[in-house]
Amino acid sequence: MLIMQDARDKIADALWWMRGFAACSTSILHADLADKLSEVNGYLLDVQRGRVRRLGDETAVVMTFAEFERLVDAVRVPRPQEIKLAVDTIEAVLADYRRDEARCNEDVPF
Repeated sequence: MLIMQDARDKIADALWWMRGFAACSTSILHADLADKLSEVNGYLLDVQRGRVRRLGDETAVVMTFAEFERLVDAVRVPRPQEIKLAVDTIEAVLADYRRDEARCNEDVPF
C-alpha cells in the first residue's frame, strides 16, 4: 500500500533523475517533464496539508488529522465547546470542498 510520503518520495526520486538528465540534454522536453513532476509533487503536498479538499468526482474529501480529531472529540465528549469546534471544522471543510468543486479540480496537474 502506497502512503502519501512514499508517493512524494517516488516523485522526488523521479525529479532528481529528470533534472540530472535534463542538465545533460539540450531537449526542452526533459525540463518540461521535470516541471510537471514538480507540479504533481506540489499537488500531493497540498492534499497532505488539507489545502485540497476534493479528490475526483465524489471520491473522497480530504481533511487533516487535526480536523478529524475535532470531529471525534465532539462525538466522544459532546460538550458545547467541542461541538462548536466540530461544526466550525465541518463548515470550513465543506466551504473548501465547494470551492474545489466550482473549479472542477483544475489544479490537479494530471
